[in-house]
Amino acid sequence: MLSGYELFFSLLIVAAASTVIGTVGFGFSLVAAPVLLLYLEPQQVVVVANSLIALLMVMVLSRTWKNLEFKASLGLVLGGIAATPIGVLVLNSASPGVLRVTIAIVIIFLGLFSLKNVQLPFSRSKMAGPVFGFLTSLAVTTIAIGGPLGAIYAISQRWKPDMIRAALALFFLSSDLVAFPLYVATGLVEKDTLSNIGLLIPGLVIGFFLARLVVDLINERIFRYVVVAVIIVAGSATLIRELVKA
Repeated sequence: MLSGYELFFSLLIVAAASTVIGTVGFGFSLVAAPVLLLYLEPQQVVVVANSLIALLMVMVLSRTWKNLEFKASLGLVLGGIAATPIGVLVLNSASPGVLRVTIAIVIIFLGLFSLKNVQLPFSRSKMAGPVFGFLTSLAVTTIAIGGPLGAIYAISQRWKPDMIRAALALFFLSSDLVAFPLYVATGLVEKDTLSNIGLLIPGLVIGFFLARLVVDLINERIFRYVVVAVIIVAGSATLIRELVKA
């Protein structure tokens, strides 16, 4: 269970990650995972991160519900739910070392990738929602990272910012609500896991309210560059640490 300086730094990174996801609609684990991996086993990081995301998405969705276009978001949500059991099985059978390296590499790649405003032609087709939902949920459920894939789809639909936040909140919440009982059933949720989730909730709440201020005050371009810098440095540190241990 987290305590002392580990808890302090974990709370700080969760607050920062909550600010990010509350501002742009994704990116919680991109920011939080590199630091949490220093103190927790990778499987526990995935479960803790996704549980915190679910709680945060309840708050985000309560604020953006009136902007949600349910029919337009349905394909993304259904694709995500379909992938969730597969992701849980992969997480349960994965080697902790391999999982750490995979998470670190994906963090660095998606951190660099997020600097570009990417729009894929396929993302406008009828089957794009289920496909993007499936791939995003598979990545999120397995390594807690993959939100940028869902964000690419949402942005390509040319939805307004609040509609994007609402659609992604519904998507992440739906996948996480399906995933958590499966995490429990496969033995991935222990007493310490639940304790860590509870201990980190204050950071989640602080970040949620900071996000409301950031949306109105900060220059989005500068904010994105700062976040990407933190992501790449933290992800690189995690990767180097794991390779040195090997």
